[in-house]
Amino acid sequence: MVGSRKKHRFFRRAKSSVRNFLRRPAVNGTVEFLLMLGILYFGFTGIMILIFRTDSFWRGVTSQSMRHEDDYSWRQYYMDRGIDTSQFPIQGGFERGDLLIIQGVSSFSEIKVGDVVVLDQGSDVIPLVHRVVEIWYENGSPRFMTKGDANSRSLPTEEANRPEQILGKVIFVVPKLGFISLWFQGQ
Repeated sequence: MVGSRKKHRFFRRAKSSVRNFLRRPAVNGTVEFLLMLGILYFGFTGIMILIFRTDSFWRGVTSQSMRHEDDYSWRQYYMDRGIDTSQFPIQGGFERGDLLIIQGVSSFSEIKVGDVVVLDQGSDVIPLVHRVVEIWYENGSPRFMTKGDANSRSLPTEEANRPEQILGKVIFVVPKLGFISLWFQGQ
């Protein structure tokens, strides 16, 4: 019985101390600010997920595989195969440190040759962002191959992708703003 009273007294004092601490103007203001910041962040994130239909609605570019040295060389791969690149999205390519705005896709029918897609390569690997270069069907299931515009050929891991690997397609590039994301990731 005595131990129970001591516990009750301890918790009453602790509760009183916490309440008094939180009533201090500086602490109260800081807590309000952090709560408001959290609400804004999660509200913004929720809205962006709804608008772009993906939880990966932006991404900082980590490599140079989509960098264009000039306006011609990246197109050569397609011209050799008789593919017109004039209607491809993201004509200017992008490079390390750019920020990509990504929109989710609800069906593979939304993907066509020339689209720049974000591919899930597994849990321990950074998603791959390359251009779709070929689409075909294998036993009734769609498959597609991607390639970085600056690469001479596709990587072995991107030669037979499945639609379920698509996290979204790139719809806009903001130059250099992705460095902030890379900095937070320690890259």
